Amino acid sequence: MSWFRKKPPEVKNQFEDVLMRIVAAQEGNLDSTVTPESCMQSPTVHAIVTAISRRIAVTPVHVYRKSIDADGREVKERQPSHPVAKLLQAPNSWQTNYDFWGDAASCFVRHGKFYAYKARGSTGPIRSLEPLHPNAVKLDQDAATGRVTARVTEKAGSVMELPVNRLLHVRGPSRNFLEGDSPVKDVKLAIALEIMAEKFGATFFQNGAMPLMVFKFIAGSGGFRTAEEGQAFLRDFQESFGGQKRNRAMLLPKGIETAPSVSIENDKAQFLETRKYQRTVIAGAFGVPPHLVGDLERATFNNVEQQDKDFTLNVVMPVVRAFEAAMERDLLTDEDRRAGIAIRFNLDSVLRADFKSRQEGLQIQRLMGVINSNEWRETEGMNPREGGDVYYEQGPSGQAAEQEESENVEAEPDDTPRDQESQ
Repeated sequence: MSWFRKKPPEVKNQFEDVLMRIVAAQEGNLDSTVTPESCMQSPTVHAIVTAISRRIAVTPVHVYRKSIDADGREVKERQPSHPVAKLLQAPNSWQTNYDFWGDAASCFVRHGKFYAYKARGSTGPIRSLEPLHPNAVKLDQDAATGRVTARVTEKAGSVMELPVNRLLHVRGPSRNFLEGDSPVKDVKLAIALEIMAEKFGATFFQNGAMPLMVFKFIAGSGGFRTAEEGQAFLRDFQESFGGQKRNRAMLLPKGIETAPSVSIENDKAQFLETRKYQRTVIAGAFGVPPHLVGDLERATFNNVEQQDKDFTLNVVMPVVRAFEAAMERDLLTDEDRRAGIAIRFNLDSVLRADFKSRQEGLQIQRLMGVINSNEWRETEGMNPREGGDVYYEQGPSGQAAEQEESENVEAEPDDTPRDQESQ
């Protein structure tokens, strides 16, 4: 019964100290609480995964054939009738093209890898790509031969062993050079702290923005006669003033007064600062610009546009390139590769959002003789045209004069009669 008479310990006024104690108390359970599935409870991770997966889901993917023309220039031509092109437009019977690529990108970002089973008929090309959960696939490599096999756990619980070439395997950086590492697991402490801050804030405001209450006895009070009386008092208090009843009037028994266990003052509480800091830390771990996770404090119209391009180049492009390389390895045949078949996501519309500025820059290079017409067209993803290899040169007057073969052609004779000229 003596614990009822103890004076409450002195508490700090810093919200972050309270939150860090919560994290420390649950640190042993972080392996089970923060996973590639549960990480979506973090608003920042949710924003990152959504931004990347949606960007890739709306990006068209094409199959090209690369070849060399008569002038020795590389040209590419889309192959919409190629079996792989048809497969990538309709990967399977239950997912749309948008669903497949959005889910694949989300899985890749959270798990660091993506698997799909290549379903075939008895003969012929791949008929469908059936996604597999990364936790259901385990890769093993023979130390002597280097041969990689996949052990796939089916929904029924049975394990099927397959050669790895039966799968489309896309992975990110790997510590064992075999399976991609999950970035979520690498920064799970930062993610856990944000999730706990989210839950703490929800609980705090659900309680009417009132901190946890501590009861203490005034000087000279004898306290409760038994521990059971103290427990009964707390139980009755929670039933009377908990939940939706928290705003009722309170009348405490004689000799008891209240004190908040945590004093949270607006100028000292670090709740918002903690949330902002964790958002920045997680965004940095994924290499995502802050404005895409809602941090607009330092954003302007100009730098948001540049940050969006940086996001495409530094975040989306590596993911896209991982998918392209894996698909060229796992979906194309040796004959396709010898024929110059390539698979590419078309990110031009994103990277070249500022059309006017890009064209002005190319025009300056064209007039200064840095590039020719065909090099300009190549930058825009167009094939070269006849006579487009000519460069401009600066004439004596400072105006651009194009070198044309027609410069060497003699001027046409003047048919005007001399007597008309004299008039």
